[in-house]
Amino acid sequence: MGKTIVFACEGHEQEIELHDQGGSETLRQLLEWLPTTVTVHCAKIAGCHIYWPAPFLAPLEQGTDIHALEPGSLLYYPDRQYIEITYDRLQPESATVNHLGQVRGSVDWIRDFATRHREAYGRVATFATLRVKDAPTEALLVDAPMVSEDTGSVREILHRMRARRLAVWQDEPDEVIQLLTRSGHNIPFGPLATADGYFRFVQESLWQLWNQPTRFSPEVNRAVATNAIELGIARVDGYCHLTDSGDFLRMALAALDDSDVPLLELLEETILYCSRLSNWIDLHMPWYRANEILRTDLVRSVASRA
Repeated sequence: MGKTIVFACEGHEQEIELHDQGGSETLRQLLEWLPTTVTVHCAKIAGCHIYWPAPFLAPLEQGTDIHALEPGSLLYYPDRQYIEITYDRLQPESATVNHLGQVRGSVDWIRDFATRHREAYGRVATFATLRVKDAPTEALLVDAPMVSEDTGSVREILHRMRARRLAVWQDEPDEVIQLLTRSGHNIPFGPLATADGYFRFVQESLWQLWNQPTRFSPEVNRAVATNAIELGIARVDGYCHLTDSGDFLRMALAALDDSDVPLLELLEETILYCSRLSNWIDLHMPWYRANEILRTDLVRSVASRA
């Protein structure tokens, strides 16, 4: 029998039994991460699940079609570095995932929580804790390492990037909070939606290279990564004025020009940085209310054409 972890939120504790998968890199990294505090996010496409971002990369392991999973499944979505709990049959979405475990008992509380959470999404951020059952409950804080700003060595470049990546996983960046205070035509919604999309674009483009590092030549991999990061800089910084993130991406771009910098390590730091920024922004997006407005307006639009 595998270990049991506890998902605690709003005063409720939900036990999840992990599968006993010897050699699973995903489970190893998950357990190494705990205990921790996570931000809980609502589903956008598949519908009947909640999720939170994970600060690690793991490959597909004995991949399972997401629609083959029973309600109450705990899964890891490698492409996007999400850990999810399902509570009903999912809406159409093509995805292959790592099945990590199963909720013990009923999923009724998760279903009720997900409904409340979805309808209020964008107004209040929801946090939960994860821990191994019967282990210490205090969530660990990860301190960014103290590193020099000297860029003279390959390892120093990666240390600087790692420090910034750890910092944005620790706390919501000031630049995101500042973006929320801006005003103007379709601001802040326009820049929020744009930044979310382009952080995700960089994240998933680079993940494809990380996941299949030998599919193309090293030169092609660096060229593709360069193109994705340059577009990320142009949109995230140039359009949305998230200058700290622009600085991080320029650091990654400069490192790509140095063939001595290990590409996989560079990709990992950049993927995880963009993943966390996208998810910080996501917490402020009123997905449910925006969709309800769209549905209402579409009904009116269709009616006006009849």
